[in-house]
Amino acid sequence: MSALGDYLRRHAAERPDAPAVEYRDRTMTYGELDARSSSLARTLLRDGVKTGDRVGLWARKSIESVVAIHGVLKAGAVYVPIDPSAPFNRAGHILAHCDVACVIAEDDRVEWLREQFTCPIVSIGSGSSAPHASVIPWHEAVAPANNPRAVPANNPPVGSANNSSVAPADDPVPARVGLHDPAYILHTSGSKGTPKGVALSHGNARAFVEWAVGEFGLSPADRVAGHAPFHFDLSILDLFATCAAGGCVVLVPESQVGLGGALNRFVADRGVTVWYSVPGALTRMLAAKNADLLTGSPLRVVLFAGEPFPLPHLRQLRARLPEAALYNLYGPTETNVCLFHAVRPSDVAPDRTRPVPIGRPCPYATAFVVDRDGRPLDPAPGRTGELCVAGDSVMLGYWRDDDLTASRTVLIPRAGAEPLAAYRTGDLVRFDDDLNHVFLGREDDMVKIRGHRVEIGEIEAVLSAAGNVREAACVVVGDGPDDRAVEAYVVPEAPPLDLGPVRRHCLAELPRYMVPERFHVVAALPLTGTGKIDRRGLAGTGKIDRRGLAGS
Repeated sequence: MSALGDYLRRHAAERPDAPAVEYRDRTMTYGELDARSSSLARTLLRDGVKTGDRVGLWARKSIESVVAIHGVLKAGAVYVPIDPSAPFNRAGHILAHCDVACVIAEDDRVEWLREQFTCPIVSIGSGSSAPHASVIPWHEAVAPANNPRAVPANNPPVGSANNSSVAPADDPVPARVGLHDPAYILHTSGSKGTPKGVALSHGNARAFVEWAVGEFGLSPADRVAGHAPFHFDLSILDLFATCAAGGCVVLVPESQVGLGGALNRFVADRGVTVWYSVPGALTRMLAAKNADLLTGSPLRVVLFAGEPFPLPHLRQLRARLPEAALYNLYGPTETNVCLFHAVRPSDVAPDRTRPVPIGRPCPYATAFVVDRDGRPLDPAPGRTGELCVAGDSVMLGYWRDDDLTASRTVLIPRAGAEPLAAYRTGDLVRFDDDLNHVFLGREDDMVKIRGHRVEIGEIEAVLSAAGNVREAACVVVGDGPDDRAVEAYVVPEAPPLDLGPVRRHCLAELPRYMVPERFHVVAALPLTGTGKIDRRGLAGTGKIDRRGLAGS
């Protein structure tokens, strides 16, 4: 195998009637998913998409979105998922930066996209019959292979219960893509004020996917919860490890992802066997009144990543699921998952106070701990440094930013061989007594908010561009995964400063989780002796506006 799409082809041929994806009351089989995604791939190719082109995906989680991802990959193209709640300006920047050849989007975005881009648009939704040549309604894009522009009157909607006899379509890929060809570009917060694209190859993803299938024992009997949005790297396991194993990914409706009680009912009612999310989601599930549903659920593997899991809550999870395998997974978007740790009884012992380690490298990864000068340290208990990662899962690079890629790369010397290029994660770690890696925090000002990587510099850049703002600085407050929030300190050009327009400006430019929860208006920002902003000294300066609507 060389491409992510090969998993779907294999199971569509061997088990065409097995469920592949489920969403609400709809289920799509492997045969259907293969046929519909192949039809979409032919539509993309006919409308000019070529191998290696980027295709934007700006839509909420749905069966159609899963079809779209597989269709883009089958066309030999690269899918670029965008946060469905992203402001139009941010989405437009990502699409332009990636120079997309096509955009697959929901109806309510089509008109804006037509005004901004000249590329074809595939419109997902019932009202997608726009009278413009560049807009392709979804039902035509996934029409039967023998007549891709015609849809029979009795052709049911994609994923409907009556559409169970779709034969697998011929492979539409004009040239086979290889391990080193890009498969997707995920965007994370960027310190320059704009998101940065992380380009990952089929081989990068495959290294993680095939390890995950073996390590977690994934099989056709598994029902894996699709909790992560598709622009979040946790979705790679949900979509592709499940497909590689021949299981069924059960998509969590976006309206439920933040509701602990709803998630507990989802796990119990849908028969979920494998769960993967940020710890915050699990914390909310444990705090809900119906948390006992977890105890009686078929969950056998629970994976968490993206932020530290508070030890008291991890103990609760172990008590609720005494037989389930619990894993702490670590890896920035740039490396996929590269370290892992299976939770041991000693990790949740009543007298333990130390955090659970992020563990040791996956078989396809090599981890190094380096000092401030980039020199690797020999593993020894207590040694501390920056974690660097090399191996098959490490990204191709930042999209169209060779300088940034080079700045995050360190050459590790090797005896009798060329130096090994490793990605500098910016995370500080310490070796524990068992030589596991223990996460200590960020070396720079990147933080995690509800599992999302956030660079404070990006928020500050957006704030500084708001009207009547001369200078801005942000800090993160709160300790637990659900308590972390951004607070902003702004210096006006000319007092008084009305924070209403400032907050609206942020909402137009940033995802909601990056918009400061609270604003402080201050006369000046405190500085350290070297002239840098004294972030520790920000607390207590100025008057807080807890609504973020007005200030003084």
